[in-house]
Amino acid sequence: MIDHAHLNSLIELIGKETVNNIRLEFVEDSNEKIALLLQAWDKRDYQELRQVSHSLKSASLNMAMQVFAKQCQLIEEAAAQQSDQGVQAIMDSLPATHQTSLKELDAYFSK
Repeated sequence: MIDHAHLNSLIELIGKETVNNIRLEFVEDSNEKIALLLQAWDKRDYQELRQVSHSLKSASLNMAMQVFAKQCQLIEEAAAQQSDQGVQAIMDSLPATHQTSLKELDAYFSK
């Protein structure tokens, strides 16, 4: 779910404490954005869906959450095309993927 090599590189560049502080901010921000994403999906607000999924994709890539970022990218691409095809399945699994990825990040920073 997460890219350990990416995290190791970040830590080498800016330090574990700094990366962990960024992670803690990301956790709060991403939880809020997941809620916004689900609301946008319920309303089929494709512009909001595209913007929020893009933001989540970018931030999650920075935090080495590859699988979650890929799901956000697929949502972003579908929203840009204003297409529902395949999005429901992603939206159904997105919160669990998010939480699993966050748990892996937490475990990484706990060692």
